[in-house]
Amino acid sequence: MSVPLPASGPLYAALQVCHPGGLPGWLNAATPRCATAGAPLRLEQQRAAALADLTAAAWWECQQAGDDGHPLVVTFGTACQETLAMLETSIG
Repeated sequence: MSVPLPASGPLYAALQVCHPGGLPGWLNAATPRCATAGAPLRLEQQRAAALADLTAAAWWECQQAGDDGHPLVVTFGTACQETLAMLETSIG
C-alpha cells in the first residue's frame, strides 16, 4: 500500500509534539524529519491504521488547543486533518 501524505514535515512535527514519549521506529525511519514534503510512504494496512490512530490523537490535541495563539496549532491541525482524509481513502 502506498500512502501519499500532504506536507509530511508538518505532520511529523505534529506527531512529535503530541507524542513526546516517542513514535514507532517504523514511522521515524519512513518519514523525513526536516523536509516539507517527501515521497509517499509505503505502509501495510496495519501500519496505515496505526498512523491514523497517532494522527487522530494529534488532531484532537490541536482541537483542544483551539485558538490559544500558538502559530503551529493551525499548521499542525491542518496537516493532521489532511492526512486523516487521505488515510481514510487509502484504508477505507
